[in-house]
This record gives sequence, C-alpha cells and structure tokens, in this order.
Amino acid sequence: MKLTRLTKTLAWMLVCALPMLSHGHTALKESTPGDGVTITAAPGHIDLVFNGPVRLVKLDLKAPDHEMPTTFAVQADAIATYRVETPNMHPGQFTVEWAAIGADGHTVTNTFSFTVDPNAATE
Repeated sequence: MKLTRLTKTLAWMLVCALPMLSHGHTALKESTPGDGVTITAAPGHIDLVFNGPVRLVKLDLKAPDHEMPTTFAVQADAIATYRVETPNMHPGQFTVEWAAIGADGHTVTNTFSFTVDPNAATE
C-alpha cells in the first residue's frame, strides 16, 4: 500500500515538473554577421535574434587589442531582435560578447566571432 502511494506521489511530481523542464533558457537564434564567418566589408551594424523576448544587458565588440565603439544601450523592454550600430569598423577579427536576461529571469552570456577581410574570396 505504501509503495503504491509513493509511486503515485512520484508520478504526480514528475507530471508537475515536466513543464518546467521543457521550458528552455534564452538562446541566440541568429546573428548577422554569423558566428565564424568571414565578410569582405565592415558591417554597419550587428543584428541579434533571440528565441524569445530578452533584455540585452551587455554587448561588447572586441578586436584582438582593443574594444570597438557601438551604439549599444540597455533598454527597459524585452524584445527578441536587436540591431546595434557599429561605427568605424575596420578589417580584422572581432568577438561579440553579449549577456541577456530571459523571461525566466536567468542571465545567459555567450560570444560569437567574425572576420572582416576585404581580400577574402567571395562565394
């Protein structure tokens, strides 16, 4: 009798926990420029597309030996798509470091990199 009650209790707890387990964290779905790509012209902006509304709280654009200027500013509202202007870009290797707070309240951080090479072959 006690084993049956325990089994039913555990089954009920699992059923209640499944929605929380299936709710994923914030993720970057797409970026322009994309991660690992080489482009021939310096971008005028960086686009970030997330899998749901987030508050982007950090975006740093870094070259190997210095940080590049951007127009990034923390916004009050959560949105899924961000465009950040990148004035004065030049050829080189760049890493974008970002942090976002998702609807679940968790902060997620990640990076992606791209290269600007005017002499790269176009496909």
